[in-house]
Amino acid sequence: MARKSAVERRGELIEAGLQVIAREGMHGATVRAVVAEAGVPLATFHYVFSSRDEMIGEAYAYVALRPGEDPSAIVPDGAPLDEAVQAVLTLWFDRFIEHPEYELAIMEIMAYCSRTPALAHLPGEVQERYLEVLVAAIEALRSRYRLAGGMGARELAELVLHMTDGITYAWLRTRDTDASRRVIQAAVPVLVTALGTA
Repeated sequence: MARKSAVERRGELIEAGLQVIAREGMHGATVRAVVAEAGVPLATFHYVFSSRDEMIGEAYAYVALRPGEDPSAIVPDGAPLDEAVQAVLTLWFDRFIEHPEYELAIMEIMAYCSRTPALAHLPGEVQERYLEVLVAAIEALRSRYRLAGGMGARELAELVLHMTDGITYAWLRTRDTDASRRVIQAAVPVLVTALGTA
């Protein structure tokens, strides 16, 4: 059997770390717990990571900084703008509730990074990456629907991010999926207006 590369091992350990953090919190994410979750020897961890903090920082980036998806790819041809916005938000929410443990892990890691000087820069970088992805999605929708005017792309991205953060945290507290979907539905006309007019 082919030997796995260091990159593959790092990915496996990051996935294992996220699972441990989501299940047991940061206090439970010891190096030994992570390697046990991954099913690899302790030496493997120390071969690919210099420290637990390095793994935690990469785990944050792994979940939060993944390349964005062009929203146009999931919008049916000929769909009106309100249906397109609804489709994009619904896809985001469905993916979130499919793996809410990732969001729990992100919240744990964000708090840890904020209190750890060597990692304190990461929450700001993650916020900027989220905004970049949202601005690209907004511009893609505006281009597809030939929209003009409306709110500035960055300002609208910040609005969307605050809205989705609110839905995320409310759902994690209540697990009320129907309420979250109602909020998404109520937000659609607000976002359509903010996108501009054809």
